[in-house]
Amino acid sequence: MSVSSNMLFVTMLGKADALGDLTTTNAVTNTLAGAGTAVGFAAATAVAEGTTAATPYTDATTAGLADGGSITSSETSHWSFDFPYGPTPVSVSVSMTYVATYGGGDFLSGYSLSGLASPSVHGLL
Repeated sequence: MSVSSNMLFVTMLGKADALGDLTTTNAVTNTLAGAGTAVGFAAATAVAEGTTAATPYTDATTAGLADGGSITSSETSHWSFDFPYGPTPVSVSVSMTYVATYGGGDFLSGYSLSGLASPSVHGLL
């Protein structure tokens, strides 16, 4: 006996850390699932301002996982900028991840479509 599954799975993770005198962090994840498609997006940003005596530190990380489709695509980008000069050094980190999976199989496989060929589409006659 053969068993097939039409389940698509996407999960996203985002994390942002900042260390300094003035800091701000933000991490957001979002997923969307529809017939035969599952998509996820994650973004994280971290900004820190320090002093010449205490250098700022930032880290932003995102990741995603997709399973169940016949076509899966993903992309991750990381940027980090450090400006250590002047009286207020600044550190910035940004990370973004996109992941998608398509084609989980025949999403109508659980339904009988035999009545569509009969004269009565609703099967009342």
